[in-house]
Amino acid sequence: MSVTSFILKTVVPIGLILAAENFFLRDKFPQIYEASNTLAMLPKAFGGVLLVNVVGSAIIMLVLGFGVGAARSTFREKALKDGDKEAEARYSYPKMYAEGFTEHAKMFNCVQRGHQHAMETYSQFLALSLVAGLRFPVCVSLGGLLWMFARLKWAEGYKTGEPSQRYQHWCSYGIWSSLLLMLLGAGVTAVSVMV
Repeated sequence: MSVTSFILKTVVPIGLILAAENFFLRDKFPQIYEASNTLAMLPKAFGGVLLVNVVGSAIIMLVLGFGVGAARSTFREKALKDGDKEAEARYSYPKMYAEGFTEHAKMFNCVQRGHQHAMETYSQFLALSLVAGLRFPVCVSLGGLLWMFARLKWAEGYKTGEPSQRYQHWCSYGIWSSLLLMLLGAGVTAVSVMV
């Protein structure tokens, strides 16, 4: 995909979504943009950002992490049952990935990769959500819901043992769309603070 195509297919629609919140939702539902009773400098709708993008995403990360722990035990047991003399060492902590080219090692590594990939972008997701949510709390909360569902679908596809299947569900691409929404929203928020 060329840069121009990417901008037209992804950046422009996300920009329009953010603009819709900024120009439409603020007029139609001003009460959700009023200052919070708890934190006067934040809009009430920012609570959705905290609930979805911070608390909800943390639960998703725990689910993915627990999945790795379960897979570690499952594939170690399968490898032992198949006579793998190195199974204990191959699947034991502190190793993040199982060594070797057995089918069990590949399957475990795919489960692990689904979690590890989420970890690689999680800090950006959180930081961008908190900044973008100051100005676009509704879009950011909805983007957080998309990110959570897409993360689960992406990891589910990966754990099939075929990495190419990580995008088998149409929603899996939402991990990137939602992150880009947070990035654009944070950028607009940053510029609005400087103006």
